[in-house]
Order: sequence, then structure tokens, then C-alpha cells
Amino acid sequence: MKGLKSVLACALAGAMTLTICAGCSTPSYSGFSFPKQGESELSKIRIEGWYIERTSAELKAETEKTSKTFSSDDGICVIEKKQDYYDVTLDLEKGSGEKAGRAYAQAIQKACPEYKKVLEGYLFENINAAFGTEADPDKILTERINTLKAALEKEYREELEGFGKEMGQDKHGVKDDGVFSCEEAMLVSMVPDALRATSCSVMTVNGNKTSTGHRIAARMLEWDLGTEKQLCKYQSVTHFKNGKSSFTSIAALGMLDILTAINSSGVVVGELDVGSYYGEPFVSEGKTCYSFDLRYVMENCTTAKKGAEFIASRGPAYTYNMNAFVADDKDALCVEVPLSQPNGSIVIRDSGTPLNDGLSWDDPDCMCIVNSFAAKGNADLLTNRNVNYARWEKYNNLFCSEKEKISMERFKALMTSEKIKDSPVYNFRSENFMHMAVFDFESRDVQVLYGGKENPDEIKFIDLGKL
Repeated sequence: MKGLKSVLACALAGAMTLTICAGCSTPSYSGFSFPKQGESELSKIRIEGWYIERTSAELKAETEKTSKTFSSDDGICVIEKKQDYYDVTLDLEKGSGEKAGRAYAQAIQKACPEYKKVLEGYLFENINAAFGTEADPDKILTERINTLKAALEKEYREELEGFGKEMGQDKHGVKDDGVFSCEEAMLVSMVPDALRATSCSVMTVNGNKTSTGHRIAARMLEWDLGTEKQLCKYQSVTHFKNGKSSFTSIAALGMLDILTAINSSGVVVGELDVGSYYGEPFVSEGKTCYSFDLRYVMENCTTAKKGAEFIASRGPAYTYNMNAFVADDKDALCVEVPLSQPNGSIVIRDSGTPLNDGLSWDDPDCMCIVNSFAAKGNADLLTNRNVNYARWEKYNNLFCSEKEKISMERFKALMTSEKIKDSPVYNFRSENFMHMAVFDFESRDVQVLYGGKENPDEIKFIDLGKL
């Protein structure tokens, strides 16, 4: 674990007081320059004990049994309650988009009668953090929701509206009044595009570096979980059944958009927020939702290359800077989407793309993505932001220094090798860690590690099977 020790020292040396951006749960380091310290200085920092050697028993994935099953009246949506998550099947072949949305909402309310109360409180924690208690979120967010909804594909719009109508009945508006309205229900699927509160990373190794000769990838999702980690109560794996367009989404109950997903062709996607130096105003007019464009990729693209090209073509219409991770067994790609010229240009980055000055990467068989652009010429929120730089350097040290072929077990061991509890350094998994999805492109098996646990150093991988 020599590589881990050195990068932990680097992260610890750069530790500093955090401030929170309005509307985003990720730390801000405006005006901060990463300290230039020699190797001799870093070596003085004591970091022993801040990594974990995992055992095979810890890393073995479990399959969870169903304890209860809930169904919408028409059978379009079925929810199975597992120990740590809800397994949802939404059969889009059985009815219209509106019927599917209504069925999903109905089944959720049967499975989780408290859902509406909890989610409204959770949303307003995010809203108050974004706009402050003096703002009028009803006016601001109702306009954003309606404008973005109108730009969606017809089937997505109908699903969203059906879900909102069934949840909100005849209640409207975004008001902290104890009533879960139609608009608030729809906002659950529009947080990345209309509100935003995420911080994520991706690590992948291709077949040249794995024991099977096939890609392995991990997508780490960090999200504003709520003051009591309320969102973790609703971890979900949702199977959207629609013939050749079928896919599986890993997110939270009620989300019709995409955070992490895999389709029937073995294409994997994930979205990652990217900030901006320039403080551009939010614009929804003429814009659309990248989280629903990722769903379009899931339903229509059979290769990562085609999916990445689609996202790149649509990038100018998004509401925020973002990175899109798109991968299959052959290719791992990051679509960097800056919204304005000061931030750079849209680039489909792979492991061979030239990087910004000050960035290095030691092995082209590995690739990493954090909450910053990295391609040369695009805005650099990496070398001067510790939380991004530390994760980038950790991934580089841990994975690029591996001399032996990496197995699935070894990959998971590296991804969980940091000691999280009371850690003084930046880690892959923060207090807002929601899930880690690990994709084995040989078997097409997917395993997930969920966050929100009392002791984050105790791990439990769940085997979701072949998706």
C-alpha cells in the first residue's frame, strides 16, 4: 500500500477549512492554490493506520432476499423490499408513459407510506441550502421544472407528469407546507438539472490490466443525503423493462432520470457535476436535462462511443457544466461539457487525451474522473481544489502502480482501502457517499456498496447479478 500512503500524505498536507457552495454540497476552494511541497516535507506527515487491508470474506458479495412485495393496481410497477434496497421493475411495455409514472408512484406509496413526508423535508433541506430561507423557491423552481420538463422526450415527460399527478394529486407548487405536491414529486427526478447537490468519481481499468482480459469499472456517487441521511432509506435498483431498450438504474426510489445505469448491451453511464470559476447565472429557457439524455443513451445506444457522441452533440443545451461517464468493455470515455467558452470546449476524453498542465497520469490502461474537467484547455478545477486533486492522485497511485493483473476482488479491495471514519484526509467516500457500483464487463455482473452506514469502514457488497 505504499502508493496509498504517499497520496494520503499529499491529501493530509493540503487539508483546509471547507466552505459550502450555495446550491451544492461539494466544498469550495475559490482562490486557493494547492501547496507546492517537496517530497521530503510530505514524508514527515504520519499517515500509518489510514488504510485497510481487506479480507476475501469482507469483499465477497452477498445476494439479498426479498422480504415483501408491493405492486401497483395495474401491475406495471412491482417493488421488492430487500434488506438494504428496493428492487423495482417498471414494465414500460404494459402501458403509456403516464400510466407507468402513476404506477411507480402508487407502488412507492404502498411500500413506503411515509415517503411523501420524508421526501418533502429532504427536498427543502436542499432548497434552503441552495437559495436561502428568504428566497421564493415556488417561483424559481416551478419555472425551472416546467421549462425543463417541456424540453424532454414525450415519453419521459408523460412518465414524469404521471408520477407527479399520482403523488401530488391536485396539490401544486414548491412550498414547505407538509404537502408533497405534483411539482415537488417531479423535482425528485430533476435535482441534477434544476437544483444540483452531488459529488462523484469514477475509476476504470481496461482488459490489458485485469486478470480476465475485460474491463472493470467503479462509479462512486456522493449526494446530499439529508441531515439524517434520509435518502439512504430509499436506495433502489430499478429495472426499466422495454424490450431491446431495457436498462437498470441504480439510484433512489422515485427517480426516473439517470445517476448510474447499465443497459442490455452492456453500456454503463454515470453523471458527475463540474463547477465553474465564472459564476454564470442559471438558465433553463431553451435547455434540457442531461440526466434524461443519459436515459436516452441507455435506451438507444449499443456502444459507449455512440452514447458519448450523443451527449457531446447535446451538451450546449444543458443547465450546468458536467462530466458524463460512458463505458463498455472496449471503451471508457468522459464527455466533458463546459457550458461557456471561458470553461473550454466539449471534449470526449479517453485515457490518451492530453491533460491540463500540472496533471499527470501514469498508466493508459487506467482512467479516472472526478468533479473537474481534465482535458487540456478546459477549465481546471482539479489541481487547485484539494478534494478533486487528492482523489485523482489517490486513484493514480493505487491503480496505476499495480504490477499484477487486477482481479475483481483486488479492484474492490483498492476501492475500499481507505480508512474513512475520523479520517483527516480527502477520500473516495465522503460523509455524503450514497453508492459505489462496480461493473464486471466479462460476466456483466454488478455489485453495489451502499452508504449511510453508522461505521463506513464496515463494508458489504451486494450482488445484483447480471444486469
